[in-house]
Amino acid sequence: MVALAGAGGGGNLQSCPTLMMSLCTLPFEERACFVAGQAKSGTTLLVALLDNHPELLVLPEETAYFPTVLTKYAPRGRRAQFDYLTKQSLSNVLFGGPCKWGKRNYTTFPREKFLETFERAAFDPVNAEEDLLVLMVKAYAAMLGRSLDTVRRWVEKTPANRNHIPAILARFPHAKILVTIRDPRAILAAQIALEKTRKTGRFSTYYVIAHWCVAARLARRVADGEIPGFVVQYEDLVCEPAKMMEKVCAYLEIDFDRATVLTPTKVGQFWSGNSAARIHFSQISTEPVTRWQRELSEDEIGWVEWHCRDLMPEFGYEPRLTRRELRYFMRPIRGERPREYLKSRAYSLRDQITR
Repeated sequence: MVALAGAGGGGNLQSCPTLMMSLCTLPFEERACFVAGQAKSGTTLLVALLDNHPELLVLPEETAYFPTVLTKYAPRGRRAQFDYLTKQSLSNVLFGGPCKWGKRNYTTFPREKFLETFERAAFDPVNAEEDLLVLMVKAYAAMLGRSLDTVRRWVEKTPANRNHIPAILARFPHAKILVTIRDPRAILAAQIALEKTRKTGRFSTYYVIAHWCVAARLARRVADGEIPGFVVQYEDLVCEPAKMMEKVCAYLEIDFDRATVLTPTKVGQFWSGNSAARIHFSQISTEPVTRWQRELSEDEIGWVEWHCRDLMPEFGYEPRLTRRELRYFMRPIRGERPREYLKSRAYSLRDQITR
């Protein structure tokens, strides 16, 4: 089993002035922290617990900066990248755009002013070589009235950061990396529940298992010390939140304050969760840890274990079924449309052939 708590540092930095001083001497852009993982693996809960920490500046919505802005939109220039961030990414709600999924309440946040401030900075000739993400974070700090000198780490969360860790570290060599991991059977159950509410018709069972395998291999490399970072296991986060958040704070080199990091917030306001089952909570709940055991059929469990069973035990996720059976591969999953069914099986076979 992978040892997941392997991040150094103590929980209280007031006794470590040298550590605090070295962090403060980093330029603001180098005080980055990126959260990676998989959708429904606890990334949003993690940043919600970090959101209100006085030493952190946490972007409350995903930017897809590395997965999309610096890849798809890089050849199209700065204006196209800016437009994606402010109009198409999930962060568009911070600029007055429509919320794509779930409910977001930013009525008290100065969205128009945020857009104006960010745009002015982005296209000021003085900032021509400045990173757009850093300028966005600085504009966000200005909206909150935060001095950059008070920010020990600024935090951006996009689950697909998992695919871009080398690029992140090349661009931000002093960045902290937080990687979330969760039982893949629980993730499938959450995605099935999500498709029931969203009804996108594009639910892909392949991406559930493929993204998990990528995140698991990344978590393994972090735990083995091949990549700098810290692994946050979802089950530990919800079952022992104080213990896990103390370790996270130590890794980020910030003070651990139970009153702050055990209450989830967005932009400082209480956040009741984004449960796929539409269950709101007033405190961190352990119920999602075992929900999959009641909700998934044997065939659905079999689909996950067919693909993930070799990696699962490394994280303490013991397979329930004794072996792979062809029917687990062939049976459709709830919510899976015929087109997505065919694509998922074809992609899975491709992966097994090319592996």
